[in-house]
Amino acid sequence: MIKLKEAYGNDAILKQFPKPNYSHISTDIEISNAKWILFKDIFIDDDNGNPARLHGQDPGHIEELRYSFANGVNTAQPIGAVKKRSLKSDGTSYPKPYELVYAFGRTLAQIDSGVEGWAFNIISADQTVMEDIQSFENEDTLPKAKNKEEDIVQIKVKQIEDGRLSKKEDVILANLKKTYPGRKKASINNIAAKIFKSIGVVAKYAYYQESKVNLWRENHASIWFEVAGKLDRNKKLFDNEMHGFTSKIGGLYRTWYRALNIKSETGKNSYVNCFTDTVTKGSDLHQQREHIKQEYINLRVNYAVLYGKDINFLTLNGLFPQEQKVDDWKNFILFDQKEIERLVKKGIRDHKVNPDLNKPKFIKTIDKLKVGKSLIKLKKVDFKKFSKVKHDLIKKYDLGSVAAGSKFLERCMHLTK
Repeated sequence: MIKLKEAYGNDAILKQFPKPNYSHISTDIEISNAKWILFKDIFIDDDNGNPARLHGQDPGHIEELRYSFANGVNTAQPIGAVKKRSLKSDGTSYPKPYELVYAFGRTLAQIDSGVEGWAFNIISADQTVMEDIQSFENEDTLPKAKNKEEDIVQIKVKQIEDGRLSKKEDVILANLKKTYPGRKKASINNIAAKIFKSIGVVAKYAYYQESKVNLWRENHASIWFEVAGKLDRNKKLFDNEMHGFTSKIGGLYRTWYRALNIKSETGKNSYVNCFTDTVTKGSDLHQQREHIKQEYINLRVNYAVLYGKDINFLTLNGLFPQEQKVDDWKNFILFDQKEIERLVKKGIRDHKVNPDLNKPKFIKTIDKLKVGKSLIKLKKVDFKKFSKVKHDLIKKYDLGSVAAGSKFLERCMHLTK
């Protein structure tokens, strides 16, 4: 599936989106074909402009949608709709010429994903009909039961037994991700584990969530440890009473914040044991484990630089065993604490503050008008190549960060209008 940012602006993809039909509500409705529209040109009012949702959008639902979009775009799914805004009372146009009609959750999730705009149908109808459309759009098109994990396991096992799907672990995981892009990784991994068990394949890697952590502690761990910030009174891992946490790669910043609160409220330190995400060719186990260590070091360094003192209230203890037949399944893979402290001290010593990091460096030699024209032309023809050229220009002319450089190049493009 094509990624959200890669899809935006590609007219070939635009033609694939379905056009809605609300003729059962009224025959006096005009609906355009899908059109790319920038979010900055759309007035979005979830609180008062979304009559079909009494309490607006659920943040949890938006997060689920954002996760789904991160996996790619399904062009078979309906898109959102906008309407053209009337002129203001003084006869002038609004700065934002469109108003969102429906797909508030999807639109907010797309904005959170960092894309500049998305495809919308433009609808023209009177207020009552428009409200009926908004309400109907939230209805399920057909009542159906959602796939349970066991349902998916059953069909995949059948495919494997029939020889239509490989038994290889990587192939099965790739198939599950492709077929069910909206499912969370924890569910995908759980389904994969059930498939492996059914066909007698030993998974190469183990993956953890809260229940799996507790099972490993009960069934395998040689030393008791605590989770979820509970106080560890057993003193098995450390001599002093400490609060215990577990964290997946990328989640240490949340643990850091919780440990900081515990330190300020109780005076006690904490420890954390970590595990990786799904192992892939582009993100192997070793790389992810190194990333976890670096993530912790960065937190220590940034805190010390900001507050002027390195206070170690959270210890990065170790890693859960994940590689079958390689890792010791009874013990954590412990981090070298002396090495970590050395790297933290080095990071603090070498740290440099760069206040101009996000400021574009405007180079006099760049022909803004020429660059703007070429980018506009390229964006219409090949959006993927347009993105690459834009990033190359940011590097070539040293325009600062990607965000700052992109804004500068957008201004160059607007000069031609």
